[in-house]
Amino acid sequence: MAMNKKLIALTLAALPAAAMADVTIFGTLKAGFENVKDKGTSSVNNVADFGSRIGFKGNEDLGNGLKAIWQIQSRASLTGDSTARNTFGSRNTFIGLQGGFGKVRLGNVSDYADSDMAIVNPWESEAAALQLEIGNNRSPLDTRLKNSVRYDSPDFGGFDFSLQHGVNEGKNLGVFDEENNRRVNLVGLGYTAGGLTAKYVFARWDYKNGVGSELDNTRYQRAEVGYNFDFGLNLVGAYSQNNDREVDGSKIKDRQAAVTATYTVGAFTPKFSYGKGWDTKSAGVSAPDTGYDQYIVGVDYALSKRTTAGVSFGKLDNDKNYGEPDQRAAGVQMIHQF
Repeated sequence: MAMNKKLIALTLAALPAAAMADVTIFGTLKAGFENVKDKGTSSVNNVADFGSRIGFKGNEDLGNGLKAIWQIQSRASLTGDSTARNTFGSRNTFIGLQGGFGKVRLGNVSDYADSDMAIVNPWESEAAALQLEIGNNRSPLDTRLKNSVRYDSPDFGGFDFSLQHGVNEGKNLGVFDEENNRRVNLVGLGYTAGGLTAKYVFARWDYKNGVGSELDNTRYQRAEVGYNFDFGLNLVGAYSQNNDREVDGSKIKDRQAAVTATYTVGAFTPKFSYGKGWDTKSAGVSAPDTGYDQYIVGVDYALSKRTTAGVSFGKLDNDKNYGEPDQRAAGVQMIHQF
Protein backbone atom coordinates (compact mmCIF):
# COMPACT_ATOMS: atom_id res chain seq x y z
CA MET A 1 0.00 0.00 0.00
CA ALA A 2 2.81 2.38 0.93
CA MET A 3 4.56 1.60 -2.38
CA ASN A 4 1.32 2.30 -4.33
CA LYS A 5 0.96 5.67 -2.61
CA LYS A 6 4.53 6.56 -3.54
CA LEU A 7 3.93 5.58 -7.18
CA ILE A 8 0.74 7.64 -7.31
CA ALA A 9 2.52 10.64 -5.79
CA LEU A 10 5.39 10.34 -8.28
CA THR A 11 2.93 10.05 -11.18
CA LEU A 12 0.96 13.12 -10.09
CA ALA A 13 4.16 15.09 -9.59
CA ALA A 14 5.26 14.26 -13.12
CA LEU A 15 1.95 15.14 -14.78
CA PRO A 16 2.14 18.96 -14.54
CA ALA A 17 5.56 19.05 -16.20
CA ALA A 18 4.26 17.08 -19.17
CA ALA A 19 0.87 18.75 -19.35
CA MET A 20 2.18 22.30 -18.91
CA ALA A 21 5.17 21.99 -21.28
CA ASP A 22 3.59 24.27 -23.92
CA VAL A 23 1.37 26.32 -21.60
CA THR A 24 2.10 29.89 -20.53
CA ILE A 25 0.48 31.46 -17.48
CA PHE A 26 0.10 35.23 -17.83
CA GLY A 27 -1.90 38.08 -16.42
CA THR A 28 -2.14 41.56 -14.98
CA LEU A 29 -2.98 42.65 -11.43
CA LYS A 30 -4.02 46.29 -11.21
CA ALA A 31 -5.75 48.20 -8.45
CA GLY A 32 -5.63 51.48 -6.58
CA PHE A 33 -7.11 53.88 -4.08
CA GLU A 34 -9.37 56.62 -5.45
CA ASN A 35 -11.23 59.63 -4.15
CA VAL A 36 -14.21 60.42 -6.38
CA LYS A 37 -16.62 63.36 -6.16
CA ASP A 38 -19.69 63.80 -8.33
CA LYS A 39 -21.04 67.33 -8.50
CA GLY A 40 -23.63 67.93 -5.80
CA THR A 41 -22.54 64.99 -3.64
CA SER A 42 -19.87 64.26 -1.05
CA SER A 43 -16.61 62.65 -2.12
CA VAL A 44 -16.25 58.88 -1.79
CA ASN A 45 -13.12 56.81 -1.17
CA ASN A 46 -12.77 53.57 -3.13
CA VAL A 47 -10.32 50.70 -3.26
CA ALA A 48 -10.84 49.73 -6.89
CA ASP A 49 -9.83 46.89 -9.17
CA PHE A 50 -9.10 48.05 -12.74
CA GLY A 51 -9.75 44.79 -14.55
CA SER A 52 -7.19 42.36 -13.14
CA ARG A 53 -7.00 39.11 -15.09
CA ILE A 54 -5.24 35.78 -15.35
CA GLY A 55 -4.86 33.59 -18.40
CA PHE A 56 -3.48 30.37 -19.81
CA LYS A 57 -2.32 30.05 -23.41
CA GLY A 58 -0.48 27.57 -25.54
CA ASN A 59 0.11 26.17 -28.99
CA GLU A 60 0.87 22.95 -30.81
CA ASP A 61 3.12 22.69 -33.86
CA LEU A 62 1.14 20.97 -36.62
CA GLY A 63 3.94 21.03 -39.17
CA ASN A 64 4.51 23.03 -42.36
CA GLY A 65 4.50 26.30 -40.40
CA LEU A 66 0.99 25.73 -39.02
CA LYS A 67 0.16 25.91 -35.31
CA ALA A 68 -2.95 25.27 -33.24
CA ILE A 69 -3.37 28.11 -30.74
CA TRP A 70 -5.62 28.51 -27.71
CA GLN A 71 -6.19 30.81 -24.76
CA ILE A 72 -8.40 30.92 -21.67
CA GLN A 73 -8.53 34.25 -19.83
CA SER A 74 -10.60 35.21 -16.79
CA ARG A 75 -11.19 38.17 -14.50
CA ALA A 76 -9.31 38.04 -11.20
CA SER A 77 -10.84 40.78 -9.09
CA LEU A 78 -8.69 42.06 -6.23
CA THR A 79 -11.68 43.60 -4.43
CA GLY A 80 -14.01 40.63 -3.98
CA ASP A 81 -16.21 41.34 -7.00
CA SER A 82 -18.45 38.28 -7.34
CA THR A 83 -20.32 39.21 -10.52
CA ALA A 84 -20.58 37.08 -13.64
CA ARG A 85 -17.60 38.95 -15.08
CA ASN A 86 -15.38 36.75 -12.89
CA THR A 87 -16.49 33.42 -14.33
CA PHE A 88 -13.88 31.16 -15.91
CA GLY A 89 -13.14 32.14 -19.51
CA SER A 90 -15.07 35.41 -19.23
CA ARG A 91 -12.36 37.40 -21.03
CA ASN A 92 -10.41 36.82 -24.25
CA THR A 93 -10.89 33.04 -24.72
CA PHE A 94 -10.50 31.18 -28.01
CA ILE A 95 -9.13 28.32 -30.10
CA GLY A 96 -7.64 28.77 -33.56
CA LEU A 97 -4.93 28.33 -36.16
CA GLN A 98 -1.87 30.42 -36.98
CA GLY A 99 0.53 30.25 -39.94
CA GLY A 100 1.92 32.17 -42.87
CA PHE A 101 -1.62 33.15 -43.85
CA GLY A 102 -2.16 34.96 -40.55
CA LYS A 103 -4.31 33.94 -37.59
CA VAL A 104 -7.89 32.72 -37.19
CA ARG A 105 -9.60 32.54 -33.78
CA LEU A 106 -13.04 31.30 -32.66
CA GLY A 107 -14.67 32.12 -29.35
CA ASN A 108 -15.04 35.07 -26.98
CA VAL A 109 -12.50 37.18 -28.87
CA SER A 110 -11.47 40.79 -28.22
CA ASP A 111 -12.40 43.24 -30.95
CA TYR A 112 -9.72 45.24 -32.78
CA ALA A 113 -10.37 48.39 -30.75
CA ASP A 114 -9.81 46.46 -27.52
CA SER A 115 -6.71 44.49 -28.50
CA ASP A 116 -4.89 46.77 -30.95
CA MET A 117 -6.09 50.31 -30.26
CA ALA A 118 -6.72 52.58 -27.24
CA ILE A 119 -3.12 53.81 -27.59
CA VAL A 120 -4.61 57.23 -26.84
CA ASN A 121 -5.81 56.02 -23.42
CA PRO A 122 -2.91 55.03 -21.09
CA TRP A 123 -5.03 55.40 -17.94
CA GLU A 124 -6.18 52.71 -15.51
CA SER A 125 -9.10 53.55 -13.22
CA GLU A 126 -12.62 52.70 -12.14
CA ALA A 127 -13.64 56.38 -12.03
CA ALA A 128 -14.97 57.96 -15.24
CA ALA A 129 -12.91 61.11 -14.63
CA LEU A 130 -9.65 59.13 -14.60
CA GLN A 131 -9.95 57.33 -17.94
CA LEU A 132 -10.72 58.80 -21.35
CA GLU A 133 -14.36 58.45 -22.39
CA ILE A 134 -13.44 57.86 -26.04
CA GLY A 135 -12.17 54.33 -25.35
CA ASN A 136 -14.33 53.40 -22.39
CA ASN A 137 -17.69 54.57 -21.09
CA ARG A 138 -18.92 56.14 -24.34
CA SER A 139 -17.43 53.61 -26.75
CA PRO A 140 -19.51 50.64 -27.98
CA LEU A 141 -16.30 48.75 -28.80
CA ASP A 142 -13.17 48.06 -26.69
CA THR A 143 -14.70 44.79 -25.55
CA ARG A 144 -15.08 41.15 -26.65
CA LEU A 145 -17.51 39.61 -29.12
CA LYS A 146 -18.76 36.56 -27.27
CA ASN A 147 -19.63 34.35 -30.25
CA SER A 148 -17.28 35.42 -33.00
CA VAL A 149 -14.65 34.47 -35.55
CA ARG A 150 -11.69 36.81 -36.09
CA TYR A 151 -9.00 36.82 -38.78
CA ASP A 152 -5.73 38.76 -38.44
CA SER A 153 -3.49 39.17 -41.45
CA PRO A 154 0.30 38.81 -41.45
CA ASP A 155 2.41 41.96 -41.65
CA PHE A 156 2.66 43.47 -45.16
CA GLY A 157 5.56 45.90 -44.92
CA GLY A 158 4.09 47.61 -41.86
CA PHE A 159 0.43 47.18 -42.86
CA ASP A 160 -1.97 44.70 -41.30
CA PHE A 161 -5.72 44.21 -41.13
CA SER A 162 -8.32 42.33 -39.11
CA LEU A 163 -11.82 41.01 -39.93
CA GLN A 164 -14.31 39.87 -37.29
CA HIS A 165 -17.88 38.57 -37.35
CA GLY A 166 -19.98 38.10 -34.21
CA VAL A 167 -23.35 36.34 -34.23
CA ASN A 168 -26.38 36.14 -31.92
CA GLU A 169 -24.51 37.23 -28.82
CA GLY A 170 -27.55 36.84 -26.59
CA LYS A 171 -28.28 33.23 -27.51
CA ASN A 172 -27.15 31.72 -24.19
CA LEU A 173 -28.82 34.27 -21.91
CA GLY A 174 -32.28 32.68 -21.81
CA VAL A 175 -33.88 36.14 -21.89
CA PHE A 176 -33.44 39.03 -24.26
CA ASP A 177 -30.43 41.21 -23.48
CA GLU A 178 -30.38 44.54 -25.32
CA GLU A 179 -26.60 44.99 -25.33
CA ASN A 180 -25.59 41.48 -26.37
CA ASN A 181 -28.32 40.40 -28.81
CA ARG A 182 -26.69 41.61 -32.02
CA ARG A 183 -24.77 40.70 -35.15
CA VAL A 184 -21.46 42.51 -35.57
CA ASN A 185 -19.13 42.96 -38.55
CA LEU A 186 -15.83 44.68 -37.93
CA VAL A 187 -12.78 45.77 -39.94
CA GLY A 188 -9.53 46.94 -38.37
CA LEU A 189 -6.56 48.47 -40.22
CA GLY A 190 -3.07 49.21 -38.89
CA TYR A 191 0.22 50.69 -40.04
CA THR A 192 3.53 50.91 -38.17
CA ALA A 193 6.77 52.44 -39.45
CA GLY A 194 9.53 53.58 -37.12
CA GLY A 195 7.93 55.72 -34.44
CA LEU A 196 4.65 56.12 -36.34
CA THR A 197 1.56 54.08 -35.44
CA ALA A 198 -1.82 54.49 -37.15
CA LYS A 199 -4.98 52.47 -36.39
CA TYR A 200 -8.52 52.52 -37.76
CA VAL A 201 -11.60 50.46 -36.96
CA PHE A 202 -15.07 50.35 -38.50
CA ALA A 203 -17.88 48.29 -37.00
CA ARG A 204 -21.56 47.85 -37.72
CA TRP A 205 -24.03 45.87 -35.72
CA ASP A 206 -27.66 45.18 -36.32
CA TYR A 207 -30.20 43.90 -33.83
CA LYS A 208 -31.65 41.13 -36.01
CA ASN A 209 -32.14 38.28 -33.56
CA GLY A 210 -35.70 38.02 -32.29
CA VAL A 211 -36.77 40.96 -30.14
CA GLY A 212 -33.56 42.80 -31.04
CA SER A 213 -34.98 43.73 -34.44
CA GLU A 214 -36.93 46.46 -32.67
CA LEU A 215 -33.76 48.25 -31.51
CA ASP A 216 -31.45 50.74 -33.16
CA ASN A 217 -28.64 49.76 -35.52
CA THR A 218 -25.17 51.24 -35.15
CA ARG A 219 -22.18 52.24 -37.27
CA TYR A 220 -19.01 53.09 -35.34
CA GLN A 221 -15.58 54.17 -36.48
CA ARG A 222 -12.43 55.39 -34.77
CA ALA A 223 -8.97 56.47 -35.92
CA GLU A 224 -5.87 56.82 -33.76
CA VAL A 225 -2.47 58.17 -34.83
CA GLY A 226 0.61 58.33 -32.64
CA TYR A 227 4.30 59.12 -32.92
CA ASN A 228 6.96 57.97 -30.47
CA PHE A 229 10.00 60.25 -30.62
CA ASP A 230 13.47 58.91 -29.87
CA PHE A 231 13.93 61.21 -26.87
CA GLY A 232 10.97 59.73 -24.93
CA LEU A 233 8.04 61.88 -26.05
CA ASN A 234 4.93 60.10 -27.34
CA LEU A 235 2.01 62.02 -28.90
CA VAL A 236 -1.31 60.39 -29.81
CA GLY A 237 -4.56 61.73 -31.25
CA ALA A 238 -7.90 59.98 -31.75
CA TYR A 239 -11.30 60.69 -33.30
CA SER A 240 -14.45 58.57 -33.13
CA GLN A 241 -17.94 58.79 -34.59
CA ASN A 242 -20.98 56.73 -33.67
CA ASN A 243 -24.07 56.75 -35.92
CA ASP A 244 -27.26 55.16 -34.60
CA ARG A 245 -30.49 54.58 -36.48
CA GLU A 246 -33.36 54.49 -34.00
CA VAL A 247 -36.51 52.37 -34.21
CA ASP A 248 -38.49 55.32 -35.56
CA GLY A 249 -35.92 55.81 -38.36
CA SER A 250 -34.24 58.89 -36.88
CA LYS A 251 -30.46 59.16 -37.00
CA ILE A 252 -28.26 60.10 -34.06
CA LYS A 253 -24.59 61.07 -34.39
CA ASP A 254 -22.11 61.16 -31.51
CA ARG A 255 -18.54 62.48 -32.02
CA GLN A 256 -15.52 62.44 -29.71
CA ALA A 257 -11.81 63.24 -29.88
CA ALA A 258 -8.81 63.06 -27.58
CA VAL A 259 -5.10 63.84 -27.46
CA THR A 260 -2.50 62.35 -25.12
CA ALA A 261 1.14 63.21 -24.44
CA THR A 262 3.56 61.08 -22.42
CA TYR A 263 7.23 61.75 -21.75
CA THR A 264 9.53 59.12 -20.26
CA VAL A 265 12.53 60.33 -18.26
CA GLY A 266 14.32 57.44 -16.59
CA ALA A 267 11.77 55.58 -14.47
CA PHE A 268 9.25 58.47 -14.55
CA THR A 269 6.53 58.97 -17.21
CA PRO A 270 4.43 62.14 -16.83
CA LYS A 271 1.13 61.93 -18.76
CA PHE A 272 -1.57 64.35 -19.90
CA SER A 273 -4.81 63.78 -21.82
CA TYR A 274 -7.60 66.01 -23.07
CA GLY A 275 -10.91 64.58 -24.28
CA LYS A 276 -13.76 66.32 -26.07
CA GLY A 277 -17.31 65.21 -26.83
CA TRP A 278 -19.44 67.37 -29.11
CA ASP A 279 -23.18 67.90 -28.87
CA THR A 280 -25.17 64.91 -30.08
CA LYS A 281 -26.95 65.41 -33.41
CA SER A 282 -30.38 64.00 -34.18
CA ALA A 283 -31.63 64.21 -37.78
CA GLY A 284 -28.80 66.67 -38.45
CA VAL A 285 -29.83 69.04 -35.64
CA SER A 286 -27.57 69.45 -32.59
CA ALA A 287 -29.00 68.72 -29.17
CA PRO A 288 -27.61 71.68 -27.17
CA ASP A 289 -25.34 71.10 -24.17
CA THR A 290 -24.93 67.33 -24.59
CA GLY A 291 -21.15 67.21 -24.94
CA TYR A 292 -18.28 67.09 -22.47
CA ASP A 293 -14.70 68.23 -21.77
CA GLN A 294 -12.20 66.06 -19.92
CA TYR A 295 -8.70 66.58 -18.49
CA ILE A 296 -6.40 64.00 -16.89
CA VAL A 297 -2.87 64.50 -15.59
CA GLY A 298 -0.62 62.01 -13.83
CA VAL A 299 2.76 60.36 -13.58
CA ASP A 300 3.89 56.71 -13.57
CA TYR A 301 7.00 55.34 -11.89
CA ALA A 302 8.49 52.05 -13.11
CA LEU A 303 9.45 50.06 -10.02
CA SER A 304 10.69 47.29 -12.33
CA LYS A 305 10.11 46.04 -15.87
CA ARG A 306 6.82 44.49 -14.75
CA THR A 307 5.64 46.67 -11.84
CA THR A 308 4.46 50.28 -12.09
CA ALA A 309 3.06 52.73 -9.55
CA GLY A 310 1.27 55.94 -10.47
CA VAL A 311 -0.81 58.91 -9.36
CA SER A 312 -3.44 60.78 -11.38
CA PHE A 313 -6.01 63.55 -11.17
CA GLY A 314 -8.91 64.05 -13.55
CA LYS A 315 -11.98 66.18 -14.15
CA LEU A 316 -14.92 65.35 -16.39
CA ASP A 317 -17.19 68.28 -17.19
CA ASN A 318 -20.46 67.09 -18.72
CA ASP A 319 -22.71 69.67 -20.35
CA LYS A 320 -25.92 70.32 -18.46
CA ASN A 321 -28.17 68.27 -20.77
CA TYR A 322 -25.98 65.19 -21.00
CA GLY A 323 -27.67 63.58 -18.00
CA GLU A 324 -24.63 62.73 -15.88
CA PRO A 325 -23.02 64.93 -13.17
CA ASP A 326 -19.57 66.46 -13.45
CA GLN A 327 -16.91 64.42 -11.71
CA ARG A 328 -13.53 65.07 -10.09
CA ALA A 329 -11.26 62.23 -9.03
CA ALA A 330 -7.76 61.57 -7.76
CA GLY A 331 -6.09 58.21 -7.36
CA VAL A 332 -2.98 56.15 -6.84
CA GLN A 333 -2.46 53.00 -8.89
CA MET A 334 -0.25 49.92 -8.85
CA ILE A 335 0.07 47.49 -11.78
CA HIS A 336 2.01 44.22 -12.02
CA GLN A 337 2.24 42.10 -15.16
CA PHE A 338 3.30 38.47 -15.14
